[in-house]
Parts: sequence; C-alpha cells; structure tokens
Amino acid sequence: MDKRIYVVIVFYNPSEEDISHARLISERYNGIVVDNSDRPSCNEDMLSGLKYIANNKNLGIAEAQNIGISEALRHENTQYIVFLDQDSRLDIDYPEKIVEEFETIHKTHNQLALLGPTIINKDTNEAYSSVFHPDNGEERFTKRREIISSGSCMSREAIEKVGVNDARLFIDYVDFDWCWRANALGFECGVTRALSINHKVGRGELHLGKINVTISAPFRYYYQYRNYQWLRRRSYVPGQWKWRMGIKQALRLCYFPFLVKDGCKCWKQMVKGIRDGVKS
Repeated sequence: MDKRIYVVIVFYNPSEEDISHARLISERYNGIVVDNSDRPSCNEDMLSGLKYIANNKNLGIAEAQNIGISEALRHENTQYIVFLDQDSRLDIDYPEKIVEEFETIHKTHNQLALLGPTIINKDTNEAYSSVFHPDNGEERFTKRREIISSGSCMSREAIEKVGVNDARLFIDYVDFDWCWRANALGFECGVTRALSINHKVGRGELHLGKINVTISAPFRYYYQYRNYQWLRRRSYVPGQWKWRMGIKQALRLCYFPFLVKDGCKCWKQMVKGIRDGVKS
C-alpha cells in the first residue's frame, strides 16, 4: 500500500455495484468515502481500509470533497489525493498510475498542481473535446485552464497553497473554480493522454447540427446559472470562459423550453438561479 496516495470517493445514493467497486479500492489504498445520501449507504466495516463518513444529507460535491481533503491532510504521509466518482469503473491500480503520470509530467512542468485523465464518453466511446481546448495528438500532456475532478490527481503542495473548494458553489463549476485559483497562483493544470476513464457528463445530449449540447437534470441548471453569476464577478476567472458561458446560457434560455425534455422545468431553474446569483 502506497501511503503517499489518499483516495477520496463521494457517494450520493450509490448502487450496490458502486459500493462493491469502492470496496475493491479500499483493499489497496488509504482513503475515505464521504456519503451525501440522506441515510447511510453502508458502513466502515464494509469498506476495509477506507474511512466512511455519512453526512445524512446532501452537502454538495464541494463540501464532501473538502471533508475528504481535510482527512487526507491529517496523514503526514499523504502527498497525492486522487478523486473518484462513485460510478468510476477503473482498474484497481489506477490511483498508482495517475500518481506515476503526475510525477513524470512534474519533471518538466514543475508547477503542476492537478492532473486529469482523458475523459471518454461512455455512450460514444469517444474523448470529450472542445473547440476552445483542442488537443495536440502528439502531445502526452496538454495544459488546461479547467479540469473535471473525476479521476484527477492533486498534489499536497498545491492544495496547501491554493486551499480547498469553494463550498458555496455546491456542485457546478467547483473543480473549474479550483483550477482557476491555482492558475492565478502560478500553478498549472492539465490532462494526460496516457490514461483515460469512461465517464458520462450530464444525463443526455441534444444534437444541433454538428454541435452537441449536454443535458443535465433540471435542478442542476439552478446551480449552473447561479454560480455563473457569482463567478463572472471574480477577477481570476478567465474572460473567455465568462463570455463563452454567458452566450451559452443566454441561448439555452431561448431554446430549452421547446427542444429539451423537461425544458420548462430547466428554464424555471435557470431563471431562479439568475435571480439568486444576481441578488447575492
């Protein structure tokens, strides 16, 4: 067991398969499961080496990860924190591989704070891509201004200087905000082509010609629109993200009620998010 590695897994109404996979992780690594479910999903005896904390309510991904980070930093041996989603299905040695990859890249990028894998769409088996973040197919490491936390590896040095997540954001753009704060302090974040994980962003997609729009559950749009109003007023948030996301959100207000299942519910959450984001 490599005591430098501490694994943080967040539960929210996990399936039996999710719990079983966490149990496999627990046999090989130190770490913690932070459970945001309304009632405990399991117990510490079921998870071998992983500490288990039941919040008995949904505190949000940001606060759940903060609890995990705090526990990780209590262990003097911890040098790397690896974040996993409850539905991550990875090889049992994945945490070791992402840490090895971090250390390899760190030799030439000594300000590396957070390293993520290539994210593969579970449905299409293709890598998620962005016109704003084109990957160079010949480069093993690609710098990114923002990375999703699933499967990522964070160094202790970085977390001690950047700080923990902004728990007020609750769920959406939590990982982006951390990356931007790290960038503002001179750190780098990026993804590697050497490792990949299967992940599903959102609950579906809407195809508008060549553009694919990720569709989330209605309640998520409240946090997306509220948090955007907060983040657009922060100086360290990239200007490109502000105007790009502002345009996307404005357009979604126009077409969601007509083209998306439960689009009216989503629209109401968007409007509520804008109202609360502007007020506070």
